[in-house]
Amino acid sequence: MLKSLDHIIPINLDGPYHKETFQRIWLKHFQPNTTPMEFDCFRGVSFFRKGNLPLYANMGATNTKSVVYGMNAQCSPNKLGKNVFLVYDVPDYLQFNQQHPKGLQLKSIPQYEGFFCNLTHADTVESYLNTAISKSSRAKLRNYENRLNKEFEVHFKMVWGEISNEEYKLLFDQFHTLLIQRFEEKQIVNNNLAPTEWAFFKEVTLPMLRNKEAGLFVSYIKDKPVAITLLNFSGTHVYDVIRVFDIEFSQYRIGSISIIHQLDWCIRNNFKVLDFSKGYYDYKKSWSTNSYMFHYHIWYNPKNMVSTLIANLLALTFKLKYWARKKHLLKTVHKIRYRMGNKP
Repeated sequence: MLKSLDHIIPINLDGPYHKETFQRIWLKHFQPNTTPMEFDCFRGVSFFRKGNLPLYANMGATNTKSVVYGMNAQCSPNKLGKNVFLVYDVPDYLQFNQQHPKGLQLKSIPQYEGFFCNLTHADTVESYLNTAISKSSRAKLRNYENRLNKEFEVHFKMVWGEISNEEYKLLFDQFHTLLIQRFEEKQIVNNNLAPTEWAFFKEVTLPMLRNKEAGLFVSYIKDKPVAITLLNFSGTHVYDVIRVFDIEFSQYRIGSISIIHQLDWCIRNNFKVLDFSKGYYDYKKSWSTNSYMFHYHIWYNPKNMVSTLIANLLALTFKLKYWARKKHLLKTVHKIRYRMGNKP
């Protein structure tokens, strides 16, 4: 796993999470009757107020796969007074070394490890696999795929662009069914299956898909979807949002075979990064070339007592969460929640 990047991912302030469609639908599901707010000190990010405190969080909160933004060093932060600004899920490859506005101070708290596949130097999927996967693993995967193709009629498709409402509903409902089956097998809570979250993803993906800001990569056996991945697109960057496979076909490693064909599609369509984003799973580490960290950014006025107090409490909370995550305590909590009946 390479920790140092051999290329810098471009700062794109016009990605899918900055678009009106994503933000409008996100507000509808998570912050109804709220108006997005923009502040001169921040470029490429808008905010909503969290409760009654003078605390503002970025639009999309933790429902994006990364937040890329910039700072305006020429702004006048004094008028921000006691306000605190929280930006979730900022990847450290953003290399946030921009000049800060005078009067604002940053606390950057690590939260999650992220992983991505650097496809910059890959001409074919075979060339990528030769770099990222061991020879013995490649041989095993070929055997699984040969066996799958021998026993079933298999094909792969990226669903994006035009799609009927009926086809979309059938596909997303199957997506939901497979995800429920998978996490019932694992006996752990999956936050994406929370009714509010799933309703959001189902509504927001259709217009994003039609605009080619999102896609559903589907592995079919005959006409039955057996593996589905929701992807978001930003320039030449592909974000893996949610992925699942049919546990009935786990013996064929259908999830891994699906990743191979997603990589192939990305390379043939000139995408340079397949980003598995935040959260640790063994497959992410196995398939990726690079790892990085997601940070939560807390901007505050160190000369204001209220602003400093809120920022310090937030920082302490996130540090404790990061500690619990490193100790695998949050995973244990999700298992306990499942056993207590917190199921989709």
